[in-house]
Order: sequence, then C-alpha cells, then structure tokens
Amino acid sequence: MNEMIARIPEPAVSRSTLVRAAAITWTGVGIFLSLRAFFWFVALPEPIWRMVLLALAIGLMKGRYVFGRLADKNILRIRELSPHKEKICLFAFQAMQSYLLIIVMMTAGILLRLSPIPREYLAVLYLAIGSGLIVASVQYWMVKWE
Repeated sequence: MNEMIARIPEPAVSRSTLVRAAAITWTGVGIFLSLRAFFWFVALPEPIWRMVLLALAIGLMKGRYVFGRLADKNILRIRELSPHKEKICLFAFQAMQSYLLIIVMMTAGILLRLSPIPREYLAVLYLAIGSGLIVASVQYWMVKWE
C-alpha cells in the first residue's frame, strides 16, 4: 500500500504558479460572491444603493486590512515553503488550516442561503466579502519573482 501511495505523482509547480493559483482562486471566489450579491440586489423592487455602497466600503476595508494581511502572510509562507525544493505541491497555495476555514465558510454560505434572512442583507454580506477578496487578490497579482 505504501509503495502505491509513493508512486502517485505530486502535482508540483513553481512558487510563482502557487501565487498565481491563489490569485485566481481569491479573484474567482470574489467575483462569484459579488455576482451573486448583484443578482440579489437587482431582484429587489427598488434599488438599494446605500446598501451597495455600504457593502463596497466594508469590502474595501476588509480587503485592505483583513484579507490583505492574510494574503501577505500567505505570499511569505509560499516564498519560504520547502527551500530545498524547486517545485511545490499545487495544493500548497493555501495553508492546510486554511482549507478547514474554506469548508466552514462554504458551509456557512449554504446555511445562510437556506435561512430566512432576507436576500438584501445577505447581498450586503456577500458583496462585502466578495469585493474584499478581489481587493486583496491584487496583492497576489502584483508579486514579482526573480
């Protein structure tokens, strides 16, 4: 059994590819959440521009001060990963404990959508998180490798 596991090829990529994978993931999830919020907002009988602006302001701050710090830590972690290796497993673009957080957040999103909470309030939350992820993803896109 151990011999079989040892032969499974690891999807190894460069550190710059890991950073790009994180950029694509953060941007993609941010766009997904923002679009979901947008469709909820446009389905409302009247535009709620104050709620949209509030969500974008929260998202900008969350992206800069919360997600931005996480992105900085993640970029540093990727730089320092296995210094003796040229290529790293593709799935290392996020720390292992981050995968647990991702599962919790996805589950929370599903439960919120199934809850009786009005969509306009969920739209604010989704747009704030989505726009925050997009703002922070810029840090990944800006990384330059030697």
